[in-house]
Amino acid sequence: MSEPLGQIVGSNVSRLREEQGLGKTAFCLMAGISRPYLNQIESGTANITLKELQRLADSLDVAPELLLAEPRD
Repeated sequence: MSEPLGQIVGSNVSRLREEQGLGKTAFCLMAGISRPYLNQIESGTANITLKELQRLADSLDVAPELLLAEPRD
């Protein structure tokens, strides 16, 4: 694994959120998290729980393991 897991999750959340046309505020309301916390997640500095990972995945309508997958070059 070349990137720390937090950065991988953050990058995947950001990419998927943007691909789905979701703004930060709308996504935060869907996921039940604050905007500052989303910023921490997307920057890779948050230490999220498995429950939060599941909630993020549900809000993006993807499997949780997709958020853990390293981006392909």
